[in-house]
Amino acid sequence: MTILDRYLIRELAGAWLIGLAVFVGFLLVGEVLRKSIELLFSLQAPPSEVLRWVLLALPYLVAWSIPISTLFSVVMTIGRMSHDLEITALLASGVSFLRLLVPIGGLALLISFLSFWLSAFVVPPTYGAADALLWRYRERGGATTGIFIADPPKAPRLILSAVQFDPTKGEMRNLWLIETTEKGERVYLEARKARWVGNRWEFYNGFVQVITPDKPLVREQFERLSRPTSLRPPSELSTDKKRLAPNRLTLSALSAEIKRMQQWDVPYQVIAEYVVEWHNRFAMSLSCFILAMLGAPIALKLRRGGGIAVGISVVLFLLYYLVWNIGCQLGESGQLPAPIGSHLPNIIGFAFVVVILSRLR
Repeated sequence: MTILDRYLIRELAGAWLIGLAVFVGFLLVGEVLRKSIELLFSLQAPPSEVLRWVLLALPYLVAWSIPISTLFSVVMTIGRMSHDLEITALLASGVSFLRLLVPIGGLALLISFLSFWLSAFVVPPTYGAADALLWRYRERGGATTGIFIADPPKAPRLILSAVQFDPTKGEMRNLWLIETTEKGERVYLEARKARWVGNRWEFYNGFVQVITPDKPLVREQFERLSRPTSLRPPSELSTDKKRLAPNRLTLSALSAEIKRMQQWDVPYQVIAEYVVEWHNRFAMSLSCFILAMLGAPIALKLRRGGGIAVGISVVLFLLYYLVWNIGCQLGESGQLPAPIGSHLPNIIGFAFVVVILSRLR
């Protein structure tokens, strides 16, 4: 490692830490502050529980701030060096701009690995625990949204996902359920509504398909369906069995869930969300490298740091986020393969990097 490499890495690391603190702070005053106020005043949780919720949500904020902080550090550092004619001096001494990208790319790759570790293994359990804490207090006053149940957790025979669950009324809305019965049947059910009536669940406005070994698949539309299921009554759907899916599952749990659904012949529109999320773990991490490579030549042309660096970073990241959302929607709807949908902004960003760097030569 040369003196130039060490100098660039030191400058980039300092700017990256500053950017991380700034952007985590921005996120803190958004959704986290709103939910903290809800916990403290609306749900009357003690301050210690509010602080615990914030600490559990912190890895999520850091994970989302890492890509834009990486972009900010590159734009800030290269912009300042270009403005102070340091880049000009280096180019005049025979150091090419591509050579300057070596330490930038190396540091960006290290940050990408950090981002992957956080998003794949740290954020799902910690933010899931934060959600569970919030659910516990919300359940005292009514509906809980985003319910996901795997029972039993390690080798589930029943998996349920519902957009809304109201334990006091014993109702769920917009749900799907997959179950393996004692007879070996694989049941997949979708319904707009489910209600606990007497001693069993009743489902409304949906369809059910049953896969029995050595028999044709049976699919039936229904307006009202009452059938035996191992799904527990509302009072027994305890908070510790709930977690949002699929972005609250670790990478290994997500892989196992996708494999299980494929074995159960679950419709693609349900599996697609899980597959796209699986690829998102890699796409978001890779974005650190792509954004760094994209930000460096742009900063060289603009020759600005400071507030301009913040503005450029925010605009580029918002464009990245917009394209990423579009790609995810297309991937989940089946209009694009899931890998392409998740990596769409990385693919477009890489193309821009190649074009810009080729012109710099």
